[in-house]
Amino acid sequence: MMTVLSKNRWSGSRSVRVAFLASLAMFLMRPEWDLASTAQEQTLNGILLQGIDLTLKQDYPQAHLLFQTAINDHPENPAGYLYLAGMMEAQYSDYEDTFDQGLFDSLLAKGEALAEAMIEKKDSSDWGYYYAGTALSYRAFSESENGSWPSVIIDGTNAAKMFERCLERNPKFYDAMSGLGTYYYWRSKKTEFLSWLPFISNKEKEGIDLLLAAAEKGMFERFVALNSLAEVYIEEKNYDDALAVVEKGLALYPENRSFLWSLMGIVERMPQQDTAAMKAAAERMLASVMKAPVRNPYCEAACRLKLAQYAIGERRYETVIDECRLILQYESQVGKTRRDLGKKINAAKELMQSAKEALTVDSKQ
Repeated sequence: MMTVLSKNRWSGSRSVRVAFLASLAMFLMRPEWDLASTAQEQTLNGILLQGIDLTLKQDYPQAHLLFQTAINDHPENPAGYLYLAGMMEAQYSDYEDTFDQGLFDSLLAKGEALAEAMIEKKDSSDWGYYYAGTALSYRAFSESENGSWPSVIIDGTNAAKMFERCLERNPKFYDAMSGLGTYYYWRSKKTEFLSWLPFISNKEKEGIDLLLAAAEKGMFERFVALNSLAEVYIEEKNYDDALAVVEKGLALYPENRSFLWSLMGIVERMPQQDTAAMKAAAERMLASVMKAPVRNPYCEAACRLKLAQYAIGERRYETVIDECRLILQYESQVGKTRRDLGKKINAAKELMQSAKEALTVDSKQ
């Protein structure tokens, strides 16, 4: 059963309260959003926006508290349950440590049930389909982590259908465009070899257009859409646009490790290799990793390995050895991390040996 926090309102610092009011003001000023909504809905949306803001700032405990506040104050609305599940997904992707599968599943189940109730009401069916699609998208994430790929395909496809129904009822529901755009692009990309079949349509461009609209006008999904756009542009080898998208995200969230990770990949792939930019991106990502409350061994090792590779090209062999030693401290974690740390460990060993041999040669000259 889901753990429910106290009914007390969060009583954070002045900065948190100011940020909440700023988010609420931003919500009220956007012309695309329905200003005729009730004061209760505006309050809920303000809490959700602040929770999303804190999630993007990687302040997961405060984000958790805010989404729980949404659940406590609006128990019949699926938003609090689903955005808390989304925050858990973001935290796990960031730290790659423990994950409370039971809580995650219970949040999705409750959110889906409440979404179904909204679908049955004409005046809220668009939101119901949006929340149903969101729940299915989160479930597909969980299944992908467990390697249940047939279930991922089924739930991903059903999520897209929910977003399509949402947009049928409200063509300006920009948040639904984020998930649907991602689905259209990657489904088309992965089935290009089947495009000659009459029932397989290519929707790559439509997917990108939907993501662009969500990134520009979305209320809750704006930065999810930006992140998805960056991945799409990287896949398309459109690195200038990818860089512009990531820099847009980092302008507001300079410590966000999802955007910083994308930045590292983009500058490495640029046709004009800029070693200074690559080093700066790796150093920036590493600094954020080291400041995090939970250390991610894989991300730290990946950053340090890049810095060691740049250093060996500059004949800074002592730096190479120092970085590799720090990577090798995680050798006992091989097989225990979400991603394959073993490859980083082996590469660090080889690089360290090369640096030591180079130092020996230099000392004899």
